[in-house]
Amino acid sequence: MSEPIAQFKVTGAVFQSEKVLKQTTKARRRFAYWAGGLVKTIIRRKFKVQRMKRLGEMSEKEKESYKLKIKIAKRLRKPKPKRPKKPSDPGEPPRLTYKESPLKYLVEFAVTKDFNSVIGPKRAKSGIAGVLEHGGVSNGRRIAARPFAQPSLEDAAPQLDDYWKDKVGE
Repeated sequence: MSEPIAQFKVTGAVFQSEKVLKQTTKARRRFAYWAGGLVKTIIRRKFKVQRMKRLGEMSEKEKESYKLKIKIAKRLRKPKPKRPKKPSDPGEPPRLTYKESPLKYLVEFAVTKDFNSVIGPKRAKSGIAGVLEHGGVSNGRRIAARPFAQPSLEDAAPQLDDYWKDKVGE
């Protein structure tokens, strides 16, 4: 027979389960809201506004069209036209067409009854946020995945661990 490694003798200790449960519930609720807000902020900061394509990035057809527009603008004494916008590459977060794009505000979070944060894009009529996150078809065009929610959660993971350790202890 093996001998016990350590023996403990408890005398007069009372486990106050209600008090402990109340404190941990409060800590979990705070953590869930804090974590949801953190990840939501990281997601929103990942969205950048589209930039214009450089001449080297344009296709031959785009270059010809751009040069023709420049000639027409000169002839009509109008300002030089803008180059076409560059969309994000597959695998990187989507780029917004303008700074206050609705996509930025479709990202929300909710806290469930068991205090788990649910973070992600709100369902929109067009479903574009889900298509961008996972890939799919929108307006008859195939769109490659441009994930933004999952990478943001991975970026926030170290901060979430540190925050929880501070609240509950190791």
